[in-house]
Amino acid sequence: MTTAATTAASTSPRFGYWVAFFIFSTITLGATIEAQAHTDRLSPAAQSNQRYAVACATILFLLSIMVVILHTKPLLSSIILGTKIEGFIILVLITFWTALVAIVSDTRHGLATDSSGSIANGNLYYFSWIGLCTGVALMTSFLRSKFGFDLGGELRSRAERLQQWVWAGMLGLVQMGSSARLFDNHCGQQTGLGEAEIGTITFCRRCQLGIVIGIFTAIFSVAIVGFKLGVSRNGKLPWLFTAEIVLSGMIAGGQAGSVGFLTGQEGPAAPLNNLYYSTWGALAVGLVLVGSCVENWSTAKSSLRDGEEGVSLT
Repeated sequence: MTTAATTAASTSPRFGYWVAFFIFSTITLGATIEAQAHTDRLSPAAQSNQRYAVACATILFLLSIMVVILHTKPLLSSIILGTKIEGFIILVLITFWTALVAIVSDTRHGLATDSSGSIANGNLYYFSWIGLCTGVALMTSFLRSKFGFDLGGELRSRAERLQQWVWAGMLGLVQMGSSARLFDNHCGQQTGLGEAEIGTITFCRRCQLGIVIGIFTAIFSVAIVGFKLGVSRNGKLPWLFTAEIVLSGMIAGGQAGSVGFLTGQEGPAAPLNNLYYSTWGALAVGLVLVGSCVENWSTAKSSLRDGEEGVSLT
């Protein structure tokens, strides 16, 4: 490592994140340009979105390389790094990454996925998501160093299972959004796809199932997160643990029942796509929540049997 890079790494807690961000944006830009050159989606709407994707990837590449270079220039880095300007840059990057992920994952645009929704360009699909996650990690690091707000620590310390409920809510939103997009693309009045790519009745009904399951998973999770955050300020709600058991069981049961329909041969999540990963992810988180609740209940029951007091279930 050069002297400049060593200095940058020692003065900025996010230097490693920015280097990773630059690498991911480079791979994503190259994959986007390659996918655009070889796509079979040639409608005006598809080509317009393909240009938007290239523009987003280019902006991400330029911003990330600019910040990496600034890390090696102490005089210039002091103006941006660790200031609100860096926070604004990170926010802009997250916005462009979100737009890029939405565009390249859409089957109508012929970039990261094909007409069936399966992954056609692995580099573009996976590195666009990895880049978005890196952006979120950058923002979390910035908030912690600038304002002393540790998002991960806050989620872990506020209440038990709060982090898992947040994950369940996010996966439910992805599941709902992916199902809705696939339904609009393949089952709507104006799909933007060829006649041969219109979904069957079974496919469309399973898309609707994914929408419903995703909505309920997101609503249940947001409700529990809200009550848990309220508990940390206003004391304990005696019925909250019961609600956690019931709702986590409903999420796990609903996801277990739907995973076969959604990921089956005629399901919208049969190919590897956003819906596939979010469905299995939501099921896994639901099972973790149920297991944690059962473990807490067993521990509390044993403690009460032994005459111990002050056992908390929330």
